Amino acid sequence: MNIFGFHPIDILLIVAYLAAITYVGKKTVGKVRNQEDFFMAGRSVGKLLQYFMNLATIVDASNAVSTASFVLSKGLGGVWLLLAPIFSGPYYWFIAGWFRRVRLITMAELFDERFKSKFLSVFYACVGIWLTVILAGMSYKITLRTFQAMTVKPVEKCTLAEKQSMEMFHEYNQLNKLYKEKQLPPEKLERYKALNSMYLKEEIKASISYTPAFWFYTIYTLFVGAYVIMGGLKATVWNNVIQGLLVIVFSVMMIPLALFAMGGWSAFTAKVPDQMLSFFGSGLDEFSLGSIAAFLLANYIIGITGHQGNMAHNGSAKDEITARVGGLGGNYTKRVLTIMWALCGLLAFALYQNSISDPDTAWGVMSNNLLGVGLKGIMIAGILAANMAALACNCIYLSALFVRNLYKPFVTNKSEHHYINVSRVAIACVLLLAIYIAVHYKSLIDIIKMQALLNVIFGAPVMLLLFWKRLTLKAVYAQVIICTLLLAILPEVMPLSASVRNSKWLTLQTAEQTVTRTVSAQQEDVDKGLASTIGQKINKEFVITPASIYFDSVARSNPQDANSPMTGLGRLKTELVLGRMIGLSLHNMKPSSLMAARYLIASFLPFIILIPVSLITKDKGLEENITRFYVKMKTKVIADPALDKAELQKSYDNPTRFDHLKLFPKSNWEFCKWDKEDTYGVLGSSALTIIILGAFWLLIKLV
Repeated sequence: MNIFGFHPIDILLIVAYLAAITYVGKKTVGKVRNQEDFFMAGRSVGKLLQYFMNLATIVDASNAVSTASFVLSKGLGGVWLLLAPIFSGPYYWFIAGWFRRVRLITMAELFDERFKSKFLSVFYACVGIWLTVILAGMSYKITLRTFQAMTVKPVEKCTLAEKQSMEMFHEYNQLNKLYKEKQLPPEKLERYKALNSMYLKEEIKASISYTPAFWFYTIYTLFVGAYVIMGGLKATVWNNVIQGLLVIVFSVMMIPLALFAMGGWSAFTAKVPDQMLSFFGSGLDEFSLGSIAAFLLANYIIGITGHQGNMAHNGSAKDEITARVGGLGGNYTKRVLTIMWALCGLLAFALYQNSISDPDTAWGVMSNNLLGVGLKGIMIAGILAANMAALACNCIYLSALFVRNLYKPFVTNKSEHHYINVSRVAIACVLLLAIYIAVHYKSLIDIIKMQALLNVIFGAPVMLLLFWKRLTLKAVYAQVIICTLLLAILPEVMPLSASVRNSKWLTLQTAEQTVTRTVSAQQEDVDKGLASTIGQKINKEFVITPASIYFDSVARSNPQDANSPMTGLGRLKTELVLGRMIGLSLHNMKPSSLMAARYLIASFLPFIILIPVSLITKDKGLEENITRFYVKMKTKVIADPALDKAELQKSYDNPTRFDHLKLFPKSNWEFCKWDKEDTYGVLGSSALTIIILGAFWLLIKLV
């Protein structure tokens, strides 16, 4: 007996998990006495719990599902959207210590501490809240997509319209494959374009689900809200232990089941074409070595420095080495899991490439077809666990930003209990706002690309304020306002105008390009007479399909009319509008070059404003404040709060006590010389990067 695709045993496992996390939240509610307990778990988290908190925070099920989705639709190059941070391991070793050493609760407080600017704190809080809502919305969306893929309605129960939608998708899938291999008959071209526009507008699907979005979002919100609102970060840390273990379980169990269903490794390798296996992307889509490097710079070096969760991730640790070991351990575990998820994406391609309309549902389709009774329940519990962990931490960041930077400065002299209750209301609000994001944005890959661009707005000034004494308040004001307007507001507001959406030049696409690649022949190549045996090296032509330059995508306003004008869908890429203004020839670029240009422009724009403006302006009356900030950043954290406070006072009394440690003496740069801990961390993280990527490369060579 199945209930909407689930066996009663699976349902019991899911209910048991939800009951367990609610119980943990209830048990910790009495232990939350003040804001530091609620937001930072009392700054008492040890190495093991710090590891699980970092793992569960940065590893949500959207990572697994989106990685499988990217690899299924883009080939192995898609994995780098989440694997790229593996090159940032040494940098993460340092920033974990920095954000523990700063001894604050929210990232917004950095600007008050360094510049005595309430305005910047408030502004950061507003941007940080919006970014948190976006992350929460992505978590909602991926959980819904996976549930829907696991609760597929049988064809015989579908309506006539639903059946027609599925039939048109299968027709589109066949034509799309022929088009990309330059084998589409000319008389089918207009039909292909019409179906492609319908696909981009999500008007055709491979399957129909029982799961209604409204009821799913409602129930999901109630359970996540229950344990976070009750226990804050204390409840979240303990739940993250459960959730971290479940993430590892559901990441591992899919691979052997898929290989068994396919008939083994050799059967798998025979079904995956060479262009799917290019280590840094095939160049047939957005991914290449250059675009991956640009994305790494924007999101995982500049952007991550200003991330709103840095204080909670690292500030909750009892000391710096705990923050570093826990953070790095969680980070590298995620990269190993990311490689597993990429393998799942290749397995999904081999098994179901012709029956998945939305790549975001790939994980759910595999789960629905491969998992037996009980395993489905574990998978759903794991997905819920992963998403709830990340969503819970995001809610903690947001409520801390709201209460400490937007509410408390205006509503003063209230009890700790009052501020904690306001935090709980803020969490409820972010969960509701996240539903809007989940409904508004169609594609996970578009959300991840957008998030990287928004992160640089505050990532750049935070990176500079940590180490450059010459950075001025006026420069940060100018940069934040200009970049927020260009990278956050205009991309969302301008497409609301029909004249912008339907603009002829804004709906331009790149030119179609044909490339020839040497690949290993597959069975279909032998069947077509292109090769005599499977595995024979042959030259094949591939089409690099036109890509939208200024919008996430473009489609015919009326898919049934080949002469109807193009309309822009999704976000306006203002970064590339700037690129056109400085003379870049975007129309002739490949999609990967467009992506690289987009992130390089976004990465350098803040610094082009910050550095020159700082050099021509000065901050008056902040000399003592700046001196205290940088001597604090050189004072190592002691696990005992009383001793740490005393050590910090010594630094305030003698601000030059650590000047001999400066890498560039008598300069405005506050970089310090490495000690043994720094050196061991850099060498260890570099070695882990080489080992993991080497193993990944060898694995791909076996496919």
